[in-house]
Amino acid sequence: MGLGFLVPAFLAALAALAVPILLHLRHRDRDRPLRFPSLMFLEQLPIRTESRQRITDWPMLLLRLLALALLVFAFARPVLKDQRVVGADNRTKAVVILLDRSMSMGYTGVWPRALDSARAVIDRLEGKDRVALVAYDDAAEVMQRLTDDRAAVRGSLGAVQPMRRGTRLAPALRTARQLLLDAPFAAAEVIVISDLQRASASGIAGVEFPSGVQVRGIGVGGETWVNSTVRSLDARRVREGDRTLLAVKARVQNHALPAARQVTASLTVNGREATTASTSLTRDGETVITFTPVPAPDGAVAIRVALPPDSLVADDTLVAVVPRDDLLRVALVAPSDMSASETLYLQQALGIGRAPQMQVERLTSAPSNAAALARTGVVLFWDVAPDAPAALTTWVNDGGGIVLAAGRRLAARRSALPAYAGISFSGLADRVSDRGGTLRDVRAEHALFAPFREAKDALTAVRAWRYPRGDAVPTADILARFDDGVPAVLEQRIGNGRALTLTVPLDNQYGDFPLQPAYLPFVRQLVLHTSGRDATPLWLSTGESWSLPTTLTNPVVTGPTGALTRPQADSAGAAVALPDAGLYTAYAERASGEPGAVQAVNVPPSESELTPMDTTELLLGVRTTSTAQSAASANADAPMTVEEMERRQNPWRVLLIVAALLLLAETILGTRGRRGMARRVVPGTTSNRSAGGSTPAGP
Repeated sequence: MGLGFLVPAFLAALAALAVPILLHLRHRDRDRPLRFPSLMFLEQLPIRTESRQRITDWPMLLLRLLALALLVFAFARPVLKDQRVVGADNRTKAVVILLDRSMSMGYTGVWPRALDSARAVIDRLEGKDRVALVAYDDAAEVMQRLTDDRAAVRGSLGAVQPMRRGTRLAPALRTARQLLLDAPFAAAEVIVISDLQRASASGIAGVEFPSGVQVRGIGVGGETWVNSTVRSLDARRVREGDRTLLAVKARVQNHALPAARQVTASLTVNGREATTASTSLTRDGETVITFTPVPAPDGAVAIRVALPPDSLVADDTLVAVVPRDDLLRVALVAPSDMSASETLYLQQALGIGRAPQMQVERLTSAPSNAAALARTGVVLFWDVAPDAPAALTTWVNDGGGIVLAAGRRLAARRSALPAYAGISFSGLADRVSDRGGTLRDVRAEHALFAPFREAKDALTAVRAWRYPRGDAVPTADILARFDDGVPAVLEQRIGNGRALTLTVPLDNQYGDFPLQPAYLPFVRQLVLHTSGRDATPLWLSTGESWSLPTTLTNPVVTGPTGALTRPQADSAGAAVALPDAGLYTAYAERASGEPGAVQAVNVPPSESELTPMDTTELLLGVRTTSTAQSAASANADAPMTVEEMERRQNPWRVLLIVAALLLLAETILGTRGRRGMARRVVPGTTSNRSAGGSTPAGP
C-alpha cells in the first residue's frame, strides 16, 4: 500500500516541531543576586543563581506536537496509491441523468428504450445516493434536482416527452455541472441518455467538469434507420393574367428506403388544404415535389407541406410564411438627360435575389397620387432634386421610404432642398490625386449595415474619387463619413417613415463601389431598410429569437401550443424566443383580431440526420479542470490519476478535524487539575537547582 502526497513540500514544516523543545531546554532561569559591601570578617560562600529548565509535562507537550504534525500532514494532502483501496469508494453517489427529448428521439422504438435506461439507472442506486433529472433539446430544463426520493424522480421522468426541437448537449452538461455543486463530497457521475446524433455534439468543446466526475453516455438509437423528411421548400407569388398565384416546391430528403415509395403530399394555405401532389420518393437522395399554383391572398400566407407519416412523424411536415407581397417595387426617379448606363449596376443589383423580389420602375418624376405610391415600397431620387407633393409627404409619414443618391448635379445645386434631404451641398470634392476617399466611422450596429457586421472591412475598401460636399442638418443621424469628415450616409425619421441621403457614388464613374463585393448586399439592404421591410426568411429554426415589428405596440405573441407571451421591449425592440416548431402569431395590445405578424418555425434539418456516433466520440470535447489535455472518458475502468485518488479519499479533511479536536483537548486539560494551579516559588530555595554559575554574597 503506497502513501504519497500531492504537496510534499509542506512536509518540511515537520522540522519546526523541534524548535519549541530546543528553545525550552536551552532557556535558563537566572536569579537576581544581592550585592553587599565587602566585609573582611565575613566568610564568602558560593550561591547558585542560574539553573536549566526541564520538561516536566511530557504528555501535554506531545499532545501539542501531534496536533501540529497533523496540520502539516493535512496541508501536504496525503493519498493512498493502492488502486484496490481507492476502488473501494464508500461515499454516497450523486448522479445527474441528462435525457435527450429532441425531435429525433420520437423515432419508432427509441423513446421507450430511453425511458427504460433512465429507470435502470435510478433502480441501481442504493441507500442515500441522490439523483437528478435534466431534460434537454435546444436548451436544458431541470426536471428534478438532486434528491434521494426515487419516486419523485420517476414521476418527473413520466412527464418528459419528445418535442419538435433540435439537440444541443452543451447546455445540458453545464446544467449538470451546476447541479453537482450541491453534492461536493459525493461520488459524482453524469449519464447522457440519447440517440447520440452527431449534430448534438456541436458546442461541447471546452465544457469542463471537476476532476473525478465520471461522464458516460448510453446510446438508445438504432444501428440503421429509414426516413423521409421535408427538408425545405420554395414559395413565391407569380402573376397569371390579373390573378396572383402561389407556386410552391418542396424538397424531400430520403434515406435508406427499402424501395421507391409512392406518396401524396398535401399543401395547406392559411389552415385549409389547397392542393395535393403525388410523386414517387427515391430510396436515397432528394425528391422535388411541385404543387399546382393556387390562389394567393394579398396578406401574409402561412403554408404547410405534409407527407404521409413514417417512422419519424415529426419531420414529415414543414411550415413557412410567405410575406404579404414578396414583390418590392422601387420607383427610380432620374433626370431626363441621364444615360441608362449610369444606373445599370444599381438596377442589376436590385434585380438579383428573392425574399423579396425587387422591381425597378424608372421615372422622370416621383409618383404624385396615393394609388401609385401605395404600390411602391421606396422612391429613389438619382442625383435629382426631390420634389415634395402632398401625396408623397403623406406617404412618407405613413411609413414610406425615400432615398436620395446625390452626385455631381446636386453638388452644383445652390437652391434649398426639401427638409427630408437632411443636407445642404457646397460643391464637389475631388480626391483623384490621393487615390480617392474611403469610408470611416461606419455605424456597424445600425440595421443598414447588418450584412457587414461579420465583415467590417468590406465597406472600408470602397474608394470614391469625386463626391458632393455638404453639411448635415442637426436632426439628421450620420451613419457613415468619408475620411475627410464629409457625411457619406445619413438618415432622418419622418413620421413612421424614413429618408436616407447618400453622397457615396453608386455608379462606377466617380468611384469603384459597384466593383466591390459589398455593393450587392448594401444596395439591397438599403432598399429593404428604407422601405421598412427586412429580408425575412420563410421560416426560422427552433432555439432562435424573433424580432417583432416595431409597429406593434405592447405586443402579445401566441405560440404553437397556444401559450401567450408578452415580450419586454428594449432599445433594440421586442424579441421572443422560439422554443417550439410551428406558427407564432403576434398581435398589438391583445390576442384578437387581425395579427400584426406571423412567423413560421421549424426544427433544424440536422435533427433528421439520425446517424449515431460512438459514445466516446460524442463526449470527446468534455474536459476536466485538473488536466485540460485529457477528455472525460465514458470508460469508468480507466486508471485514476493521483489527483483523482486524493479527491476520492479526501483524508486531509479528517486530519484537520482530528487536529482541531486535539487542540481543543489540550486547552481543556491545560486549565484543569494540577496544570491549572499556579506554582508557588519559595525565595532562596536552591536545593533543587542544578549546578550553575556562582556569585559571592553576604550572609
